[in-house]
Amino acid sequence: MVGTGGIGKLHVQLAAEHPGFELVAISSLDDLGRTLADEFDIAFEHDYRELVNHDIEAVLVATPNQTHREIGAFFAKAGVHVLMEKPIADTLESARSLCDAAKAGGVQLLIGHHRRHHSLVQAAREFVKNSLGTPLSTNTLVTMQKPDSYYEVDWRRGPGAGPLLVNLIHEADLLRFISGEIHSVQAVSAKRNREFAFDDTAVVLVTYTSGAMGTLTITESAASPWSWEASVSDGLGYFNAGQDHAQFMGTNAALSFPSLTTWQYDSRESEPGWNSTLHAKQLTPDRTNPYVEQLSHFADVISGNAAPLVSGSDALRSLAVVDAVMLAAASGGIVEIDDVLNAT
Repeated sequence: MVGTGGIGKLHVQLAAEHPGFELVAISSLDDLGRTLADEFDIAFEHDYRELVNHDIEAVLVATPNQTHREIGAFFAKAGVHVLMEKPIADTLESARSLCDAAKAGGVQLLIGHHRRHHSLVQAAREFVKNSLGTPLSTNTLVTMQKPDSYYEVDWRRGPGAGPLLVNLIHEADLLRFISGEIHSVQAVSAKRNREFAFDDTAVVLVTYTSGAMGTLTITESAASPWSWEASVSDGLGYFNAGQDHAQFMGTNAALSFPSLTTWQYDSRESEPGWNSTLHAKQLTPDRTNPYVEQLSHFADVISGNAAPLVSGSDALRSLAVVDAVMLAAASGGIVEIDDVLNAT
C-alpha cells in the first residue's frame, strides 16, 4: 500500500481482511503509515521504491493525483501489478505514459473508479440498457460543501486537485458506464467561493454518442443534500441525506438514482402519455461494498481470470471528459472528447 490518507487507510483495512491478498508492507510520508504498519504487524517504508524489496506481487496506490504516473510507472517497470486510485493521473500525457509503462512491464493496471463495482450502479446500468427505451436525457447534481479544513492539505489547493478532477471525474466515469460514451460537452465554470488554482463551480451540458443529452452541475461550496456522498452510504463517514442526485430518462421509462426508483406507464395503455398514470417501482439489488468488490476483481485480474473493469485506456477517456469540460468552459464552445484525445 502506498499512501495512507482517508481512502488509503480504508484500502489497508480492507486488504488486510481480504482472503485474496496478504498485506505485507505500507509506504507513506507521514507517521500514520508507520502507525498502521505497526497495527497490522507489517513492514513500513518511507520511500515507496523500497517496497519491491518485500517480494510484493501487487500494489495499491492512493497518493496525490500528480504523483500517479511516477509511482505507477516505477512499479510497472518492476513487474508489480497496480491498482491506482482514480483519476488515472492529473493529465492525459501522464495517463498515457502510465498505460505505456504497464504495457511495457507486462503488468495489469486497474484504475480505482470503485463506483462501477457498486451493486446500485450495476443495477442502474442494466435498467438503462434494457428498460429505458431510447435514451433521451440525464440530470446529475454533484453539489456539496467541503470544509476549509479539507484544504489544509497542500496538494488539494493546487491545479491537480479541485472538484473537477476529484469529484467530476467520478460522475464522468459513471455517466459513461451507465448511459454510454460521451461525444461532446459545453460548460461554464468559475471560482465562486475559493481562490485556489481551480474553479470550484461548473455547469455542463453533455451530448452522448447515442444522441441523448444531459446536464451536470458541480460545486464544492453549496449546503446541499444532492451528491453521491450524501446519497450513497460508502462507509466513509459522510452525512447521508437519502436524496436522489441523478435521473435517467428514456422513451419507455425513467430512473432516479441511487434509490433506483423506476417510473413507467402501464403496458396495457393504448396511448400512454402525460394524462396516464406513471407507476413507481424500486429495484432492490443486494447491497455490496464496492471497495471489497474492487479488491476481489483486482485479484481476478491479476490471476488472469478477468479483464480490468476499468482499464487504463478506459480511465483515460473519463479523464478526457474532465479535460474537455475545462476546455469548453475556457473557450465557450463545444468540445468533442475524441478531439481532446487526438490532440495529446
